[in-house]
Amino acid sequence: MCAVKFPRATHTVGEISDRHENLDVTIHGFIKSVRKSNRKTTFLMLYDFLSGPENAIQLVSTIEDDCTEEEKAAHTALLKLPPFVPVAIQGVVVAPNLPPAPEGLGEKDWKGSKPENKPEIRLKSLKQLNSVSPLTYTPETIFPPEKRHLQLRTYEPLRRALRMRDDVSARARYFLRRNGFMEVETPLLFKSTPEGAREFLVPTRSKENGGGMCYALPQSPQQYKQILMASGVARYFQFAKCFRDEDLRADRQPEFTQLDLEMSFARQTDVVDVIQRLIRELFLGVLEVDVPYNFNKMTYYEAMRSYGIDKPDLRFAKLKIHRVPYRHTRKGIQMVDTFYIRKGRQSPEVMKKLQQEFLAEHQCEGPDAFMSYIAGEDTANGVPEHGLSAQEVENINDHLELYDGDMVIMVNYKPGRLSGGSTRLGRLRQALINKAVEAGVLDVPKVFAFTWIVDFPLFSPVDESEPGQSGTAGLASTHHPFTAPHEDDIDLLFTEPHRVRAEHYDIVVNGIELGGGSRRIHDPDLQRYILEEVIKVHPDKLHQFDHLLEVLASGCPPHAGIALGFDRLLAVMMGTDSVKDVIAFPKNSKGVDPLVKSPSLASNEALKTYWLQKIPSHETAAETASETAAETASETATKE
Repeated sequence: MCAVKFPRATHTVGEISDRHENLDVTIHGFIKSVRKSNRKTTFLMLYDFLSGPENAIQLVSTIEDDCTEEEKAAHTALLKLPPFVPVAIQGVVVAPNLPPAPEGLGEKDWKGSKPENKPEIRLKSLKQLNSVSPLTYTPETIFPPEKRHLQLRTYEPLRRALRMRDDVSARARYFLRRNGFMEVETPLLFKSTPEGAREFLVPTRSKENGGGMCYALPQSPQQYKQILMASGVARYFQFAKCFRDEDLRADRQPEFTQLDLEMSFARQTDVVDVIQRLIRELFLGVLEVDVPYNFNKMTYYEAMRSYGIDKPDLRFAKLKIHRVPYRHTRKGIQMVDTFYIRKGRQSPEVMKKLQQEFLAEHQCEGPDAFMSYIAGEDTANGVPEHGLSAQEVENINDHLELYDGDMVIMVNYKPGRLSGGSTRLGRLRQALINKAVEAGVLDVPKVFAFTWIVDFPLFSPVDESEPGQSGTAGLASTHHPFTAPHEDDIDLLFTEPHRVRAEHYDIVVNGIELGGGSRRIHDPDLQRYILEEVIKVHPDKLHQFDHLLEVLASGCPPHAGIALGFDRLLAVMMGTDSVKDVIAFPKNSKGVDPLVKSPSLASNEALKTYWLQKIPSHETAAETASETAAETASETATKE
């Protein structure tokens, strides 16, 4: 049996230092390893969550010839302790047993010259607090996601991420409270409203309306925080859990955390000021990185024209997209949108390899066709495979001021209004930059390049693959239907709504969208007009916003806010590409928690309780029919 009673800890592993020598201590932790030195001496390595296995402290157990049989048995039992077993130990801190100091180096300097020369603990007693199932572990062991608890215990970056998460959230709370914000929790059981993303529904047992009543988990606390503004709360914030049933990727989870805030009687500039000061304080306090007081700002159209994406990585700000006239025809001048990477100090072979590998990974024919060549002698006579004559190549090279060895990619320019988050060339540009970094052609500047993206279109063409707001106008709100139109574009709302700019702002760092916010619509008539007349929400769904319209009509003040993706912010600060590295228990790419195996299958009986019934797909139905037929045949054979 494992010990139930155990002594209270006096110190942690990381606290033990030279100043504790000759002090009796009690420490809780986990065994990392056990090593027998000789018949009388055994060494154990002990660590806790804060120190981690890489900073374990050495325990020394010795026995004398005149020790009792009980003491001898206890000493021998130490050798059977497996890794990961939790223990409570008591002992005396002693100086490490070192060889004599080299000539010219004092004893104190010699003790501190190597990390392994830290104090040891002369073991007096050890209580094993639990057992451990058989497990093979070495310092090189990498545990799979199914053993997330052991990943957290043994992998230092994950533990550091959790400590940073705690530190950043504490600092953010302290900053916001100093600036007049109040933390308010809003409900997680909300109602289904068409805001833009797919929702998670929570069925209930309620028999009202004949059953089938559902909650929806909130995509964000957007409506509740607007209600708080109408309730007289001047400045609100919370670390909000949000849920979106979307396709997953490295920077997206079905369940995530937002640092959500809202300010009454506020404009875009007020929110921007608060966020810039908050981020500056977090980066300075946690990372000791001094970011600018004022971030760069560009419009959505500037970002899309220059970089082909609405979240540009301004570490590569000079690598812009250029529109180049290259061919004269009867219909006028033909243009191409181009992007190039300089050869610089690279050899021609390196650039050629970069181009070949890039072309192998990206489809350059068909509807998404693009052109690519390397400037130089090989293209002096044109690029026949792309239908480019020598003169046309020369026109492009001269316009871009290319040198031999520079690599170009381009697409034919198609006039039209920009929409969406990226263009074809924008995606190719980002992919080529990533490939060039991987190949050593480009260096990544070690900076945090923050920028605000403003003046998004208020409405965008409906994307059939997205749920949108279920309207019938061919337009959907670019972000959500509560975003206020730009004050200079109000008149366009009634004539050319597709040209209206939004009072929306995104904050971007190193090509990652950290968060987005907007000035909200506080006029109930304007809100109703947008829902009914612009995006044309179906009358059957319009009533889902009745509560909000009623709240706005109660004298709701002007208000604005923002939500920062807290997981993404931490990933940026940690220098990792995946938010999974900063979440204790993330879901995988299929939305599954590999440790607890959620989601799990509900029984038909449980589904019935919640007014639900499984509708099998064609494949499942066929399998079920086949299984039923097999069972029937088996039963018949048994009876016979």
